[in-house]
Amino acid sequence: MFEYIALFATYGAWAVLVYKSTRYSVLLLPLFFPLYLIRFDIAGMPLYFVEGLIFISAVPVFYKLLKGDHDVMEKGTVSKLLYLAKSPFLAKKKPFQEFVKSPFLPISLFVIGALIGAAIVPNESYKHALGILKSWVLIPLIYFFILYRTIKTKEDIQIVIYSYVASASMLSLMALFQAVSGQYITIDSRVSGPFQSANYLAMYIAPALIFTGVRVLQTFVHRPFESASTRLGAFERRIYLSGIVSFLFVATILTQSYGAVVGIFVTVFVYIVYERFRTKDKMSKAFLTKLIAFIAVVIVLGASLVALLNVEKFQNLVKVDEHTSVGTRVEIWEVGSKFLLESPLLGIGLGEYESAYIQRATELLGHEPFEPVRLHSHNLYMETWLNAGFLGFIAFMWIVFSTLIHAKKIATTLSDDVRQIMVAVSMMLIYILLHGLIDVPFWKNDLALLFWMIIGVLYSTVGALKRE
Repeated sequence: MFEYIALFATYGAWAVLVYKSTRYSVLLLPLFFPLYLIRFDIAGMPLYFVEGLIFISAVPVFYKLLKGDHDVMEKGTVSKLLYLAKSPFLAKKKPFQEFVKSPFLPISLFVIGALIGAAIVPNESYKHALGILKSWVLIPLIYFFILYRTIKTKEDIQIVIYSYVASASMLSLMALFQAVSGQYITIDSRVSGPFQSANYLAMYIAPALIFTGVRVLQTFVHRPFESASTRLGAFERRIYLSGIVSFLFVATILTQSYGAVVGIFVTVFVYIVYERFRTKDKMSKAFLTKLIAFIAVVIVLGASLVALLNVEKFQNLVKVDEHTSVGTRVEIWEVGSKFLLESPLLGIGLGEYESAYIQRATELLGHEPFEPVRLHSHNLYMETWLNAGFLGFIAFMWIVFSTLIHAKKIATTLSDDVRQIMVAVSMMLIYILLHGLIDVPFWKNDLALLFWMIIGVLYSTVGALKRE
């Protein structure tokens, strides 16, 4: 009983904030993404804490959309729902053209794919599938919609991103405490913060490391950018961000996540190469050329040192036929690939990989797998196809690439400060795509919210310029 009193008291306080400033309630939501771990059951339905915050913040946003169009108030329930779904993106003029240009079309197709995925699961799995549909698809999209409608200025974008960075920083500090005290909660003694898997922590904090790291590099490549506080100069801001980068990087290394470490270095390399070919300033170009050479030397020396020291963790990268992280992934991908060959159009159903793997891994591999239970396919693209079918997979890729194309197009019309932020946020998305080659940084409550936060920031900047 006490926990429910605390829950509703907290929600009441949040409702007061929403009433006082809906804008800040929406912009500060990323600070609470990790609190999805707090779960309550209301009338037999699971509710995660952060979902309640999103619902409360969404009410005035959608009400304002309805109230702003008096004609729609006379429509029926279905018409109102359709209006709400379309309104974040459709202008009153040329609605079809706006529909095609907006992410609404691929998002709609993605939702349809997820709905089909939920519909084809066995009867005993339908509750699990509906839970995934609610928490990993629909609620993150509600957050995306209200974020898109809320962001209008550079300050708004900074509040959103740094709220997320703050949450990632707090988790990193928790991870550092685990490393120092030895109070791990994982069976393999890797730092994981509050999560049951170290990979979950790595996938959550690494995009924050990418953003802050790119912003630090931008202070060397470009003119000093405006700080969140006008009292801080470029040098102080560089020191401040470098401190965040330092413990985010240490925490990421301590997770011992292959995908996170490799994804970070590759993403930073992509950013440096991008700036090297984009910039026209000779000094910046020379600096970036030296930086590229330095990174190449570090990679070669690092690989050589690992080989000489015979570090077991990294030596396992080449042991694909043994019970190693890579060997297990190879089996997982083989099983997932055979699932897709059997059902390329519909996939196997929302959240069905674990049960399907348990039942059929031995049959499909022709021998006992290294691990009899696996939660997912360890590949973002395969997992999306398996969960939402070919339609969902195509829609997801459409969303990603249309977002990057929009960001690139709009960058030429932005001030230098905002353009740099856009580039840093785009690199967060690039990182997710790269890490997605060997893990699933999307099909999970907080990771789905993080993904749609990035998409929302990039698209809201486009939308804000159109509304001005």
